[in-house]
Amino acid sequence: MFKHFLITTAVLVFFSINTWAQQPALVGKWLTPDKDKIEFYIEGQTITGKQISTETEKDKKNNNKIIATALKATGPLVFEGTIIDPKDNKTYKGRFIINEAGTEVELKVKWGFLSFNETWKRVK
Repeated sequence: MFKHFLITTAVLVFFSINTWAQQPALVGKWLTPDKDKIEFYIEGQTITGKQISTETEKDKKNNNKIIATALKATGPLVFEGTIIDPKDNKTYKGRFIINEAGTEVELKVKWGFLSFNETWKRVK
């Protein structure tokens, strides 16, 4: 009986540690079509994204600016939250949808009846 209890406990601990250690698919670095590098990281119970570098001289002032906050998983590869335009600090509702391979993410931003889509590529 004790052996059965010990094995069950070991299995439960292993799976809980393994699940806890997995990061959400959005966490990491992504490259926009404008060559801005965006990093997503866990902050509390949500994910935050900030611009960490760019190849465009005029956009270098936006480095280290937060561009996405309060992102939460709404599906295995879908994250929703607030998108911040670094040029004017306006906020919009946004959704990130990651492809099955984990190599691309499609950003969908909505404002009113209009929407904007953009595909970013994962940086290794």
